[in-house]
Amino acid sequence: MKRLFRLSQISLFAGIFLTSCLGSKFLKDDQHLLAKQKINGLSGALADDAKGLYEQEANSRILFGYYPFTHLAHLYKLGENGWIFPGYDKQKAIAKRDSLEAKFDRKIADATSDKRRQKLRNKKAKKYDKKNRKVKQGNQLMRWGETLAIYNHASTRLTREKIDLYLNSKGYFDATIRIDTTTYDSLGPIGKAGRDIRNWVSGWFGKKDRYINLEYDIALKDRYVIDSIQYDIKDTVLHALVMENIKESPLQKGYYDQDILSQERDFIYDLAVNNGYYEFSKQFIGFELDSIQMGGDTLIVREVIKNPPGKEQHKIFYLDSIVFITDASVSETFDRTEEKYRDITFSFARNRYSKKVLEWRVPLEQDDPYSRDLTIETQRQLSYLDNFKFININYDTTGNYFVANIFTSPFDKYQTSSEFGLSRTQGRPGPFVNINLKNRNTFRTLEILSFDANAKLEDLRSVREESEFDGNYTSRQFGAEAAITFPQFLFPLGSYYKNKIGRFNPKTRLSLGFSFEDRVTEYRRATYRGTWTYSWQVRDQVRYRLTPLELSLTNTTITGQEFEDFLKELRDQNNPYALAFESAVVTSTAFQLDLSLGNYALNQDGGFVRLNAELGGNLVDIVGKSFFGDSLTTYQYAKTQIDLRKIERLTRKTNLAARLNVGLAYPYGANESMPYEKYFFAGGSSSIRAWKPRRLGPGAFGVFETDGDGNPTDAVDYRNEQRGELIIESSIELRQDLVGFLEGAVFIDAGNIWQVRNSLVDAESDAEGDDGVFHFNEFMDEMAVGTGVGLRFDLQFLVFRVDLGLKLIDPAQKRGERFVGDEIFSNFNRNSEINIGIGYPF
Repeated sequence: MKRLFRLSQISLFAGIFLTSCLGSKFLKDDQHLLAKQKINGLSGALADDAKGLYEQEANSRILFGYYPFTHLAHLYKLGENGWIFPGYDKQKAIAKRDSLEAKFDRKIADATSDKRRQKLRNKKAKKYDKKNRKVKQGNQLMRWGETLAIYNHASTRLTREKIDLYLNSKGYFDATIRIDTTTYDSLGPIGKAGRDIRNWVSGWFGKKDRYINLEYDIALKDRYVIDSIQYDIKDTVLHALVMENIKESPLQKGYYDQDILSQERDFIYDLAVNNGYYEFSKQFIGFELDSIQMGGDTLIVREVIKNPPGKEQHKIFYLDSIVFITDASVSETFDRTEEKYRDITFSFARNRYSKKVLEWRVPLEQDDPYSRDLTIETQRQLSYLDNFKFININYDTTGNYFVANIFTSPFDKYQTSSEFGLSRTQGRPGPFVNINLKNRNTFRTLEILSFDANAKLEDLRSVREESEFDGNYTSRQFGAEAAITFPQFLFPLGSYYKNKIGRFNPKTRLSLGFSFEDRVTEYRRATYRGTWTYSWQVRDQVRYRLTPLELSLTNTTITGQEFEDFLKELRDQNNPYALAFESAVVTSTAFQLDLSLGNYALNQDGGFVRLNAELGGNLVDIVGKSFFGDSLTTYQYAKTQIDLRKIERLTRKTNLAARLNVGLAYPYGANESMPYEKYFFAGGSSSIRAWKPRRLGPGAFGVFETDGDGNPTDAVDYRNEQRGELIIESSIELRQDLVGFLEGAVFIDAGNIWQVRNSLVDAESDAEGDDGVFHFNEFMDEMAVGTGVGLRFDLQFLVFRVDLGLKLIDPAQKRGERFVGDEIFSNFNRNSEINIGIGYPF
C-alpha cells in the first residue's frame, strides 16, 4: 500500500508540474485559463441541460477534473511546438497541399482517357482532403488534443444568455442569473508538497493567478403554469381529426415547457401526414401565449393551425394504386412484364420473386389515405428480407390520388465473406478462420440459404488440475453449418394472418450443423445439431426468438488416462458432473426476448434487456428415454436468465456503464445433471475480469495447492474449470475518451456461481458451509469482487480491448482471509489477470 501511495504522489506532482507549466508558459499577461464552471441553484435535469449550454468548455481532465493534468491540451501543444516529433508549420502544410493539387492537375491534363482522368480525380480528392485537414486542424497530435481554454468574457455573457433562454423555455420567465469569478494559481486540492512545487514552478516562470473559476448563481422564482388550452383550426376535417386524438396529445394543462410545444407540433404533423395530408408541414402550426388575461404565473395557450394560402382546407391524398418494380437497376432495353397480385402491380424484367411473400411485406393498401409511417415501414420490411440493396418509394400525383411506386434493386444472388484473426479464451491467443457463403432467393420465395465453416486453434487450460502439459494445451476446433431462413412463419396459418404478421419481420430458420473439438490430453467431442427457430420483431427495439426444438447428439471419446481417472473419481463420489463428458442426446425448447432502449446500440445513453428461458429434455418426456437407447445419456433441466445493461452519458467524453446478469438452472430427472455447455461459468473478459475464464466459484468452495510433500498450502488452485447452476454477476465501468481512438476505463466486477442441487463435498465432511451450494443467508459473503483498469482501441471497424483485472475479495480463501486487495503488489501474478477481447464487455 505504501508503494501504491508513493506512485500516486509522484503521478500527482507530475500533473501539477505539467499543468503549472502549461498555465503560464503559453499565456499572455492578461490571459487566464478557464479551469472550472459551476451552476448553482439548479438540480436534476435542469442542471444537466444547463451544463450543456456552456459556450466555452474547460480543457478535459481525467477523473472528472480531480486529477489536474490537462492531458489533451498538453498533447495539442506537443504537436504544435514539437518535442519528440517535429512541430506544426502551417505554411509548410499549405505549400504541400498546393503542390499536391498542382501535381494531380498536370496528371489529369496529360491523361489520354476519361477512365484514367476519373481515377486521378478520385485519388486527388482523397489525398487533397487529407492534406487540407492538416492545414485546417493541424497535425495528428493537434487533432487528438485540444486548444488551450483561454478565458473569454464574451463567451461567458453568451452562456448566461443561453441559460436564460433555456430557463424561459421551461417556464421560469422571472429567473435571474449572476456570475461570480475566482482567479487563483493552482488546480485542485494538492496539499503542502503540491503547493511548494506549484509555487516553485510559478516563480520560475514569473507568473501567478493564471486560472479562473466561473459560477452561475441562479434564482428560479415561480414557474408558469398552463391553465387552459384553446384550438384555432381552420380546416374542419383536420379539426375533427385532432379532437378525436386529443387524449394522446402531449399538450396538457400543467407546467409550461417549450419542449412540450415542440412535441405537440410533431404530434400534429405526424397525425396529419399519416392520415392523407401529404403536403402538410409544421409551418402551418403555431402557438400563442397569453399571460395577461389570467394574471399571476398562469398562461393560456392557443394552438393555431392555418390553411394553405388562398385555400379553405388542406388536401387529402389517397392511394389509387401500387406499382412494385422488383429490378429497377435492369436496363430499360429489356422487355418488362407487368403482373397484378391482389392490389399490387408487379413490374419485372425477370420473374424472380414470390409476389405473395412481397405482398405480405407491403403494408400500403389501395384506397387508403397516404401515410408517411406506412411508407417508411414498407422500406424497413423490404430491407429486412436481405434481398434488395436499394429500396425507394415515391408517389405520382393525379388530383387527390397517388400512385405509389416501389423501386428495388436486388443484391447479388451469391455472396461470400471470410474472417481471419486471433482469439483468446484462457491462454495464449490462437488463430481462427470463419467462412460464409450466402445464396439468396434459392427457391424463389426470398429465402436465404447459407453455409458456414469455421476452424480455430486455442490455448486452453485443462479441466483436470494436473496434466502432462502442466495444465495448458492446444485445443483444435472446427465445424460447419447449413441453414435456410424463410421470410415467413412455416406454420399452418392462412394468407390473411401471414399478411397481418408480415410487418413484424417474421422468419423461420432451419439449420443442421456439425462441430468437433479435440482437447488433446482429455477428450474428443463430436456434436451434431439441428434447430428450428422462429423470430420476429417490433421495429428495431424489440426482438423475439422462439426455438420449438433443438436437438443435438454428442459423441465423446476420452483420450487421456489422467482425465479418465478424474472422471472415475467423480463417478465414485456420485458426482453428476461426470455425466457431462459422456455421449449424450440433448433436446430443448427455448425463448429469447431482446429489448433495446434509447441509443444503447450506439454506445450512448440507453439500456438493454435480454431474457432467456429454456426447457431441456422435453422430447424425452414425449417419446421416453428408451427411445434413445442405453448408450446415450439424456438430460432434463429448466433454465432461465436475465441480462440487464445500462449506459449513461455523464459528460461529453465520459460514460458510465453497468450490468447485472442473473441466471438459474435446475436439473431434474434421473441423473440430476445438465449438459456441460448448459452450466453457468464465471470469470474472463466479459465476466469477473480478475479471474481466469471459468475458474471462479462455485460459492466459497476452493481447492488449495499442495507442497512437495502433498500438504495443502494457503494458495487457491485456479487450474480447474468450475461450473454452476446459479449465476449472479454485476459490473460497473467508467469509460472516458483519452485521446483520438483511445479510451480508458476503470471498473469493478462482483459476482459468483453456485450449485443448487449438488454439493461439491461429501455429506460427512465438515466444509464449514464452503460446499459450493447457494445459501440465501451466506451468498453476499461469497461474492467475488475485482477491480481494474482497461484500454479500448476504437479502430472504426472494431473495438479492441485490453483489461487488467485485480482481485479484491476472493471467496475461495479461508474465512477471515478473503480480502486480498492488500496483496495485489506482493503477489501480483496470482492476484491479477490480463483480459483481451473484441468489443465492449457489455
